[in-house]
Amino acid sequence: MKIYVPFKPENPKSRLSGVLSPDERKKLAYFMLLDVIDACGDCTVVSSSSSKLLEGIKHEIDNRSLDEAVTSRIKQNDAAIIMSDLALLTEKTVERFIEMDGDVVLAPGRKGGTNMLLSRSRQFYTSYHYGSFFKHVDICRKLKLECRIFDSFFASVDIDEEDDLLELVLHGRGKRSYEYLEDLGFYVDLSGKDPKLVRE
Repeated sequence: MKIYVPFKPENPKSRLSGVLSPDERKKLAYFMLLDVIDACGDCTVVSSSSSKLLEGIKHEIDNRSLDEAVTSRIKQNDAAIIMSDLALLTEKTVERFIEMDGDVVLAPGRKGGTNMLLSRSRQFYTSYHYGSFFKHVDICRKLKLECRIFDSFFASVDIDEEDDLLELVLHGRGKRSYEYLEDLGFYVDLSGKDPKLVRE
């Protein structure tokens, strides 16, 4: 089973532009990538472009669309696709995911995306963006592939928006991305009715 981690080094995490500068977003994306690599162990980063951030990291450059880049690898190997912004992932979570039976295993994100995907079928193909989890379930149905759902909080939290940063600061202690946000002055204010992300 080969593990691939798609990564976009150019202008990453644009939906965080209200709370992070372009340089801060780039650094956060890099530290989250390192957190994911720590959890995955032996994996290959598939980057949409070359970047100094990837020095010393096993990677391949593939400037095709995400679907084309991922599907081409699924056609060659049993493959697991793990997104680079799953900062809360642990080794144990990834191990349980890889060990699940099924032609295709899907780990849904909280907003209907596909955060992790495992395919043991050369027939399968991907359709990321805009509710991709439901699209992937439907593709399995059409191809008559056994689809299993991987239920994990740590796998469900992808860091795209300010609310997601709150989850990272709440639950990510020990992660590189957590330490980076802490260095930037982010903390959780627990004095009100609900936890609130604050920056000093």
